Amino acid sequence: MGDRVLEIVVFLMSKIKDQQGRLDDLDEIATYLKNQGFTENEISSAYSWFLDHLQNDNEFLYNSTISANATRILSDQERQLFSSDSVGYLLQLRHLGLLSDQQFEMVLERGSMIWTSSINLDQVKMLIETILFSESRAIESAGEMPHLIQDEVETVN
Repeated sequence: MGDRVLEIVVFLMSKIKDQQGRLDDLDEIATYLKNQGFTENEISSAYSWFLDHLQNDNEFLYNSTISANATRILSDQERQLFSSDSVGYLLQLRHLGLLSDQQFEMVLERGSMIWTSSINLDQVKMLIETILFSESRAIESAGEMPHLIQDEVETVN
């Protein structure tokens, strides 16, 4: 999966948030996305991920329609390391319910471990894709670890 699939998933979650938990007429949405330049494969991948998440996590949609009770305050080091647009994107995904508190922390932690200079939006998107999409693949493959996470575990050991 990739950056464009993540864009579609974010779009779908925004639609759900705007429509108080409903997602009407997927065919109409698919047509709109095609007109925006997304391919059938990208749309299908995003829909599949989205539907798999609904089936595997009963509270996925519920969590996306409620506001978080707490706001994560970044440390001085995190504010210096992460660009403002990357932090804004992270907060948007957290607000939409696409990132759990744990996944949000994972992005901050992994970003801090991998890069020592400013982390831009593209780098944050890569981390988010790895976390979101690899968790789905890991569940499907019964515990098989994605490449990036596996490398990280080997580095720690």
